[in-house]
Amino acid sequence: MKNRSIWPQILLAIALLLGIYTTATSQMGPTIATTGVWQGISSHQVIQAKIDDQLERICLPRLEFTDEIDQQMLKKTVQEGIPTQNAIFQLYHDGLGRPKKENGMYYASDVFLKDLKMTYTAYLRKAGYKFKVSKTPAYEDKELLRGVLYSDHITTRMAEQDKQETDKDKKPATLANLSTMRVTTIYDVLPKGVIPPRIRKQQEEIARRIAELKNRPYETEIVQIDPLRWASGRMGLIREDGVISGANVEGQKPELVILPPEQPGWLTPKMIGELNGQPCEFVLHRYANGLEVIQDSRYLVRDIYFSNWKITWEEWLDKNGVKYSEPDLLPDFASGTIALEVKLVSGTFDNLRAPVLCQVNFATPNRLVGKSESFRVFPPDPRPNNFTQFANSFNDMFKGSEADVSILVCPDGQPYTEIGQRRARRIYFPEYKATLDMLQNRVLTGKLR
Repeated sequence: MKNRSIWPQILLAIALLLGIYTTATSQMGPTIATTGVWQGISSHQVIQAKIDDQLERICLPRLEFTDEIDQQMLKKTVQEGIPTQNAIFQLYHDGLGRPKKENGMYYASDVFLKDLKMTYTAYLRKAGYKFKVSKTPAYEDKELLRGVLYSDHITTRMAEQDKQETDKDKKPATLANLSTMRVTTIYDVLPKGVIPPRIRKQQEEIARRIAELKNRPYETEIVQIDPLRWASGRMGLIREDGVISGANVEGQKPELVILPPEQPGWLTPKMIGELNGQPCEFVLHRYANGLEVIQDSRYLVRDIYFSNWKITWEEWLDKNGVKYSEPDLLPDFASGTIALEVKLVSGTFDNLRAPVLCQVNFATPNRLVGKSESFRVFPPDPRPNNFTQFANSFNDMFKGSEADVSILVCPDGQPYTEIGQRRARRIYFPEYKATLDMLQNRVLTGKLR
């Protein structure tokens, strides 16, 4: 009788756990970013890829072309224009964060080609094709699947057999110069570890990881940064010459400039209003020394990704009937990864100014720091409900404490900055034998009062 009375409690606990789990998984976006290698296409609908060193076929949603197309010509255009390269596949998942695989295929909403720095669908549009992408995933489109499984699949297999016969006596080609290393970035232009905007949702864990990784341009002691940097913000007012004013970039309001289209009168009041205030990711170019490119006191924007619309600057222009102008790379612009040094400077902690910004004072200014400097740091983890209240308490406890700052330094000896703010790899408090983020955590969890 005693054992029987326990069962209702056990069942209730199981139900609660299932409810929590269902709520968490329901907040997950429909796709997950998966890195791999673009190998080619079987048809415009089916992509050949290498994921986790396995050859896979990936099916896209239906592409509804405006006009009749020559599929063989389209396939030739893609084969000649998209070489083998690392890519990001936005794969639909099973609700548990695992890529959905049915009928021997994965299913994706789109693919980002890292060398070309554009999506597969953007490439097709750039090649002159006009179409709409169905909002229905391919695995739910029964008519599409029939065509893929019974036509494209057979065609692909026959082509593979023909190729095997042709290449039987030939030495297989190698991809010695192609890296198949899995990365954790969205595109080549994202700092390592950043979660793609396409899958950014509101669940707490992903928000925490984005906040942490977005502010980390490195992942090992040997600091390597990419030639381009993504910075979250909101669009401002854009002029016809490409100057953007009033934009918010990571809490600051610098003036920006993007290469405008060559078409005179391309910008309309409606387009200006549509862009103003849009959540987006600004893609900022870096010089070869690691600093962000500034032209005429304005930060150069290489591209813009509009988070709500899930389209790039080029795609937005195309939507408005404007031809995109490809920016040129100047000789002093970064074209590959940049190695940064880590240097230690000692000072005294002054205050937390924002969740990712703190002030440190230095008795002896040098070429790396002045008398007082602001440093970008990790945000508190977990996040305080009231940051101002938390910062006031933290500052009361640690203001004036000795602080060793490990700052990032460019190859030419200048301090590495992001929107003009120095970046600290870590801030260490010798008296407490702990870093800034460790102390913040202790204060937040009540382990240090």
